[in-house]
This record gives sequence, C-alpha cells and structure tokens, in this order.
Amino acid sequence: MQKTKIFDKNLEALKAAGIHQNLYKKLKKFKQNKKYDVILNKDPLDVNIMEIKTRRKLYESPKKELEDKIEFIKKNKAKYPILFFYGVGNGFLYKALLQNENYKKIVVFEKDAELLFIVLNLVDLSKDLNDNRLYLILNKEMNFGTAISFFYNLGDFSLFYRTYFLEIHCDYYERQKKDILNINGFNHAAILDLTLRKGNDPADAAQGVDQLIQNLPKMLTRYSLNELIEKRAKKAQTAIIVATGPSLNKQLPLLKKHAQKASIFCLDASYPILAKEGIKPDYVLSLERVVKTSEFFDNDFGDFDKNILFIFLALTHPKTIEFIERNKRNYMLIPRYLPLAYSLKLSEFGFGNGFSVTHLAYSLALSLGHKNVILIGQDLAFGKNGETHSKDYPRGLNQAKQEVGPAFKEVEAYGGEGKVQTTHIWDIFRTFYEQMISFSKNEATVYNATEGGARIKGTIEKPFAECCAELLDKNLRRPLPRLKIFPRERQNELMLSSYQKLKSFMSLSDSLGKECRRLSNQIKSITQNKKNRKHSLEDICKNIDKFRAKINQGRYYYLAEILGPSTFHAESLLAPLYLQDVKNESDKQNKLLSWIYANEAWIDEIHNLIYLQNGIIKRAIVPLRELLEKRKIL
Repeated sequence: MQKTKIFDKNLEALKAAGIHQNLYKKLKKFKQNKKYDVILNKDPLDVNIMEIKTRRKLYESPKKELEDKIEFIKKNKAKYPILFFYGVGNGFLYKALLQNENYKKIVVFEKDAELLFIVLNLVDLSKDLNDNRLYLILNKEMNFGTAISFFYNLGDFSLFYRTYFLEIHCDYYERQKKDILNINGFNHAAILDLTLRKGNDPADAAQGVDQLIQNLPKMLTRYSLNELIEKRAKKAQTAIIVATGPSLNKQLPLLKKHAQKASIFCLDASYPILAKEGIKPDYVLSLERVVKTSEFFDNDFGDFDKNILFIFLALTHPKTIEFIERNKRNYMLIPRYLPLAYSLKLSEFGFGNGFSVTHLAYSLALSLGHKNVILIGQDLAFGKNGETHSKDYPRGLNQAKQEVGPAFKEVEAYGGEGKVQTTHIWDIFRTFYEQMISFSKNEATVYNATEGGARIKGTIEKPFAECCAELLDKNLRRPLPRLKIFPRERQNELMLSSYQKLKSFMSLSDSLGKECRRLSNQIKSITQNKKNRKHSLEDICKNIDKFRAKINQGRYYYLAEILGPSTFHAESLLAPLYLQDVKNESDKQNKLLSWIYANEAWIDEIHNLIYLQNGIIKRAIVPLRELLEKRKIL
C-alpha cells in the first residue's frame, strides 16, 4: 500500500498533537508496508490484514468481528468516558467508537508501527488525533515513567482509574501476552502511584492549612521568591544538591574542597552534617510540616550560619521558625503550591513544588538559572549494609531505619549495576524526580554523582571527582547579594488582603456547610426510611450531583486541600457505580437508590471537613489579626 492523502492528513494531526511526536517521526519514514498485505473486499468495512510471511490474518471475519466488538462495548461500557485497547487492528473499530461522544478518550497500544502505518492510510482519524480523543502508543515507548506522565496528564479522568481495563482488540493479539502483561503492569503501577500521591489523610492537609495561616505574618514580613530570583539569578553555573543518603559520607572531602566553586543547596537533614564538616551551604531547605523535622534546626552553630539563607515552605512547623529565630538565622518562607495558598493570591512569594525537599531544591536551582545540577547523597535506596542515611544523620541510623520502614521493592541500581532495595515513598520520590528532570531537560543538565543507590533516569551518571574537575573551575563571588523585604506599606497591604480573604473563605464555608447539612438530611430521609420525605430519589440524586459540581467550582478551590483526599478516593470508589448501564425502570430505581446510599458517608464527611477548616482558620488567623491590630490596620 502506497501513502494516501488520508495518511498525509493523519500524519499532520499526529504532528499537531504534542503527545505523538515520536510516533510522527517514525511513521514519516515509512514509504509502504512490507510485512503485511491489506485485503480489500466489496464492503468498505470488510478489510483484513495478513502477515505476508506466515499468511496469518488479523480477523476470521472482519465485518462481523467489528460489529460484535461494537455491540460488546455498547453493552458493557456505554458510559465509560475513557477506553483502553491493546491492538490497532484495521482501525475501523476506533473510528466507529469515536462517533459516540460519550467516549471522551480512546487509548490504543500497538506493538507494530507498520500496522499503524496501514491504519492511518485506510481510516481518517485526523480530527480525533488532533483533538486528543485518540491516543496511539507504540509498546516500546512504554515504561513506568511514560505511564506516570500519561495518567498524570489525564486530569479529570483520574477519577476513573479504578475502572481501568485493557481490552484486547481481537484474537490475533492474544499471542502477544508478554507485551500485554508489560503494558498492564506499567499502567497498574502508575495508577497505584498516582492514587497514593493524592493523599489519604485530611489530618495532614489540616495541619498544613493551620501552620500556613499561623506563619503568614512571618512570611509576609520576610523576603519573597521574586526578590531572591531577581537578586541572585545566574550568579553561578553549577549547583550541588546535598541529600542525606548512605553515599553522602564518601563525597564530603571533595565537597569541602570545591564548595567555593558552586552554589550549595543543602537539605534539612544534611545541614548538621555539613556544619560538623565545616562545609557552608548557600541555601538550607525544608518542606516538611512535622515537628520532627524542626529538630534539625534545634542547634547553635554560631558564625557558621552567617550568609546562609534558610528557605522553608510556609506550612513548616512553628517550632522550626522558633529555633531559626532563636539563633538569628536568616530565613524566608515560600507557600507550597496547594489550594489555600494559591487562593490567597500571594504571587510575589512564588510557590514551592515537589514531594520531597530534594525536589524543592532542584526547582529552586532551576529558578536561579543554574545550567548544571550535581546530585550527591541522593541514593533513594538502602545501602549495602541496610543503611538508610549517611552515618552522621542527626537522629541516628537506628532511628532513621525505624522511620523509613522495610524495603518495598527492587529497582535498577546506579550505573545499571544490578538491583537495589527501596521503599515505596523513595520510589515515588525517584519517579517524580525523573519527571521533573524530563520536563526541564532544556533548562539544565543533571549529573548524578551519588555513586550509589537507585538509578535516576534522565541524569548523567558520573563520579563526583569528574564532575568537579569538568564543571568547577573558579570560586564564586561571595557573599551573595543581600535581599530586601517589602516596604512596610506593602507588607500591610498583603497582610490585610490575606486576612480579608480568609474571613471571606469562612463565610463561604459556613453557607456551604449549611447546604451540605440540608442535602445530608434529604439523603437520610431515604436511608433512615422516614415517612414524611419531601424529595424523590431522582431529585436527591440530582442534588447530590449539583453539590459535587458546586464544590469543584473555582470559588471553593480554597477547600480543595482539605476535601481533596476524601473526594478523590470517594469518587474513585463511586466510579464503577456511576458507569453502570441502565436497561429498564427497575435498573434505574436501583441505581438511584444505590447512588444515594453510596454518597451518604461522603456527604457527612465533607460537612465535617468544611467546619473543621473553618475552625482551623478561626484559631490560626489570630497572629495575623494581632499584628494588623498592632500596626493599627484593623
């Protein structure tokens, strides 16, 4: 089969759709099919494809199998917004299914690029490719990182993770069981990983909200991220990020020797280790909200701390700030990129990002314009003797091992030399790091000079000594430029604006909580079988769906932090029920009743969480109010 006009149209659509760039480049090189023949019949839908060498055909009866598959999907997956298939076949199945607007996205995995070439010559799929409704993915492009990126970018469809199922296109593909299992494995692992990232404990979110609000007066009267970047961007070509893995100790002599030639970003747990060695970092970072992390700063290193900038996320535990201020250390606070902080609209202060403090250090190193980033101590795996951290870890190695817990899995080792054991949390940190590095590959080159631990894909693995010899040639000018806080008038404006927004959030939540209670009463009129109920099953279900839509509106985004874990996990569990097909009135009534019962506990939990956050704001806003009163702003 020679290239057709349909192929050219499809190819342009692949080019336009960003996710298909590798496939576009591969298919562009095809001139014609070589391994397969296309068998055309009188009926335009009766198209078969045959392996030339084995004479094996994709279908026994193409048109009948197409009709049967469409009927099967219609019967079993009528309401599924996203479908996954293994095998492209002759492409007509996907053309037919995409006529149904219920199917928002169809994802097709295929082993053979030539089959994709044939299909794109036969079937005009350009509009659906261009609209990102159809994804064509070659098997060899799939790995865990690709799967993470793909599912992460599905957005609203994440609620349907639990309904994921890889449908086999036709019997021909049953022979590719190994590939099917691999694809399924990557996808299931990615779904599990991303589900865990959503969090499952509103108490953690509540603690973060509480501490952010308590710390607002400190944040708004200190430096901003904008000020830091404006004054210190591009002052150094190379950054060294010092983590606390078992491999760190062997790198300390070299780090001490070359510390004047690079920006040093030190993680909270590494700070006492570097202080002991007399290696002064430029930046010490921390993002945890728990009081245990504050202990890394419960010390006094005297003049060593001069010219170090301590950078914390604004939800840090108040004890951290207490220890920092006690010894007159220079610090600043950055909001974490979370709903409440975002809703306060304090853009000058920027946002911290990442699951671990290393991610925060990396994103900051990029923001400050470093073109080379060297990682040391970034093992993300157990050492050869089961160590979890560097030998001088402040809380002690035995305590560290208890906190980390047992090994979860084996992953590829640094340098590709066998396997190392890691935990689930470390593995999430590693894969997120890989994503960050992939997204920023045009901004900086990342060298993993840990010389141990887990392999971090996307980095150049190179001994620390070689990195120092090649990248560090002269001392930096220090001290770095001093930072200025906002003028008092601007501080007052920011504090007053934050105070007013928090008060408005409380008012909005109070109204929303009352609406939630009314809906809960409607639900209980059914679940408790009350005789004088005023609403039909259908009305209550509509009210539930309206409430769901309402709390997802932008004006209630400030609540997403505390409601998010409960909402995500509840809606994921409800997705299979939502997708159930209704064939008759009895099915409809049963589904309505099931929907009401299934939502009862969630609605009650949302009500409690709304008022929990209101209580937190009311208590935590006191320091902000007192400072505004002291400055005679209120």
